[in-house]
Amino acid sequence: MQTVHDLVRLAAARRPDHVSIVDDRTERRLTYRELLVEIDAYAAGFAAQGLGPGDIVATVMPNLFEHALVLLALHRLGAVPAMINARLKPEEAAGLVKQGGMAGAVTLPDEAMVRALKETLRQGAPVITAGPGPAGTCTLDACRGDPKAMAPWKSPDPEGLAFVLYTSGTTGLPKGVMVPHRATDARVLYMSMQCGVMHGTHNKVLGLMPLFHAVGFFSGLMGALAFDGTYHLCSVFDPVRAMEAIERHGITLLYGSPTHFHGLLAAPNFSAERIRSVQTVIYAGAAMPGPLLERVAAAFPGRKMTNIYGTTEIMNGLYFPEPAGKPHHYRPGYYSNVRVGRIGGTVEDEAALGEEGELLIDATADATFLGYLNRPEATAEKMHGGWYRTGDIAVRLGDGDLEVRGRVDDMIITGAENVHPYEVEATLARHSGIAEVVVLGVSDERWGEIVVACVKAGGTRPSEEELDRFCRESTLANYKRPRAYVFFDEIPRNAANKVLRRVLRENAHAALSSKKA
Repeated sequence: MQTVHDLVRLAAARRPDHVSIVDDRTERRLTYRELLVEIDAYAAGFAAQGLGPGDIVATVMPNLFEHALVLLALHRLGAVPAMINARLKPEEAAGLVKQGGMAGAVTLPDEAMVRALKETLRQGAPVITAGPGPAGTCTLDACRGDPKAMAPWKSPDPEGLAFVLYTSGTTGLPKGVMVPHRATDARVLYMSMQCGVMHGTHNKVLGLMPLFHAVGFFSGLMGALAFDGTYHLCSVFDPVRAMEAIERHGITLLYGSPTHFHGLLAAPNFSAERIRSVQTVIYAGAAMPGPLLERVAAAFPGRKMTNIYGTTEIMNGLYFPEPAGKPHHYRPGYYSNVRVGRIGGTVEDEAALGEEGELLIDATADATFLGYLNRPEATAEKMHGGWYRTGDIAVRLGDGDLEVRGRVDDMIITGAENVHPYEVEATLARHSGIAEVVVLGVSDERWGEIVVACVKAGGTRPSEEELDRFCRESTLANYKRPRAYVFFDEIPRNAANKVLRRVLRENAHAALSSKKA
């Protein structure tokens, strides 16, 4: 078993003078030798603040150079970083801190956030800020100790708690996912096993995904460091600046969400010349719409391209190489054992070949989480008989691959017919006047639910009649056609780029109600 700190120190032993991490705001860079010194200095400083092994410490920070150092230093100390989305409101972040029984926090010097955290934490618990903060806080700069004060690293219990990451929280308060030390290898090495990333100093990773996200931390930051590469911070995603960074630094690996790739291709300075250094393209977080996938594949010809399916709880469960033309197809990964269970049945009740069921992931795999932090009832809902219930609908195909068809909870039942949103979305996404579309069910007295398309137009907004005609002329069955269209300037998403379906459904319902009034 290799822990996160093991991966860093081994890379430092191999390549001490190679650049490990680069700050996009200041161009500050650390070699691996210097990175180890900084990690020990901050770890010693955190210890002086009263933090120690086993303490769960909230980090409420965006994609900053300092955030990466804080995560690695807390881990080196033996504390447990709990990575909270910095875009949450202060009271929401404080609610997670209280629910997690945390011993301290590291955050931005935002007065409202600091106040909320201090009111939640026990008396005297440290609140450390990345910059001068309100009274009663310690800045990161002042929180550096003597690196030599740190005792030699000892390998922890494989089942010991290493990190707490949070679910995306699209339908409620995020749940704290407890990740053990033994999960590290599997959560990093799939990059090589399934995505073709080769070990070596040639690796230059652009940190598109947020550090508080499982992919952003394990695949972005640690995927770079474990492979002797260089991690380039992307503190704020701006497509123009990202394109400049790719060209200037010779980025070899892009791992992002479909939203990131949509932004890059739409950037006014996008060109084949600027991305010539990119060798590997990986995406996760959501299925990439077929038309966008085709554009991405055409923009990056000859590159290794992989679609990853995973959750914070199990990391990478499925993948698909060269996904163009098969945006919803997957196969089990190197570390994965999966089955399709009958919807509503037990985990032992497997669906037949070609029959829709719930995707189940073998929970005995090393990458699997320990459970939800202080939420045993939530853990019990997801873990059954050694299997993790994903809540996603899947079909096992004749060649052994699987097709993932959306969430069990997102299934639309209209007039006693089942409609998968992804089918309708895939059809509408091919209309030239649509930039983005999300299909969902809205309650209706006559039909139970009606199919509603929430559309972000691309350029000139198409009429509802035009879109209905487009669906009629497609292969989409008539009962699957949207009965209403609602246009939005933006589709609401969280910081992990996942659609906030509950918010969108409420907005769509309100818009339809106002039409009827």
